Amino acid sequence: MGLSPSEKKEYNASKRRRRQALESYETGRIRPIRSRGKKVAAAAVIAVFLLGIAAALALFSGLSDRGKSSEAAAKTEKASNELLLQVVNSHNPLTANQIPQLTKRGGVQVNTLMADDLDRLIRAANERNLTLTPEIGYISYDEQQELFDKQLEKVRKNGKYSQVKAEAIASRSVSKAGESEAQLGMLVSFDVSDPEVFAFLEREGIRYGFILRYPQGKEDLTHHDFSKAVFRYTGAENAQKMRTFNMCLEEFVDYLAQ
Repeated sequence: MGLSPSEKKEYNASKRRRRQALESYETGRIRPIRSRGKKVAAAAVIAVFLLGIAAALALFSGLSDRGKSSEAAAKTEKASNELLLQVVNSHNPLTANQIPQLTKRGGVQVNTLMADDLDRLIRAANERNLTLTPEIGYISYDEQQELFDKQLEKVRKNGKYSQVKAEAIASRSVSKAGESEAQLGMLVSFDVSDPEVFAFLEREGIRYGFILRYPQGKEDLTHHDFSKAVFRYTGAENAQKMRTFNMCLEEFVDYLAQ
């Protein structure tokens, strides 16, 4: 009795499976999937796998970009803080081509770092019915040299000094070119002819980041005569710490370096 058509089909399929198994065993190769359903399933698995890789790469790239952004922000913040506390003098001079980013506030040019806080300081004075007038802000290298030369000439007229001695005396009140923080745009000289204005600046200035740059009793450290008019921007946090420790800028920088 012969096989029915369905039995023949099953028999032939069985032979193919046995042959495939034998070939796989002998060659180590797995025969390709013949079923359309299995092909679709395999394609889906591959697609999911590739999507997973793409997602992982995107996540890694995003984390890398955020890391770079954070690193750049940290470097910028560090550079800004270094500028806030930069001491300029004969031991740490500036070159003629060192020009900061400037903006105009209160009628004078100042470093952009201090601009907003200077505005706030002036408004705070106005709220107390005080007129706070910035008279001098940024001074270029060449302008500073002109100011020093005038002061030097004045000293020489008032006494018989050697060139070296006259320069030393003149530099106590007017810095030489490249030796003034006015070139950083971080100094502001105010009109303090009104004692109440000076009292306000000395008392409230630190809240807005401003310290008296050349305080009385610190002349041996600043190498500059006492001046009621010249204030230095250091940022509020630094200014408040200097007030707490009773330190001038030179002392505070040395303290931080320890």
